[in-house]
Parts: sequence; C-alpha cells; structure tokens
Amino acid sequence: MQDDTESNQQLQAIHAQLRAINQNLLKVFWIVGFFAFLYFGLMIYLMFFR
Repeated sequence: MQDDTESNQQLQAIHAQLRAINQNLLKVFWIVGFFAFLYFGLMIYLMFFR
C-alpha cells in the first residue's frame, strides 16, 4: 500500500510538471504565431501595396 501511494505521488508530480511545460509551450506558440502573422502581413503589404 505504501508503494502505491508513493507511485501515485510521483505520477502527480510528473503530471504537474508536464502541465507547466505544456502551458509554457502554448504561450511560446502564440507569441511565435503573432510575430509570424505580423511578418507575413508586412510581406504581403510590401508585395502588393507599394
């Protein structure tokens, strides 16, 4: 029984760590997407409207 609770605590710790990593990667994804949108918007503007 002791081993089961210890394994469960370890799994919960791993799950919390993975959740934090997932949130950070999602923030990075949105930031990169925002700047890609700005970059391609600028390229389209320079190609067609200058």
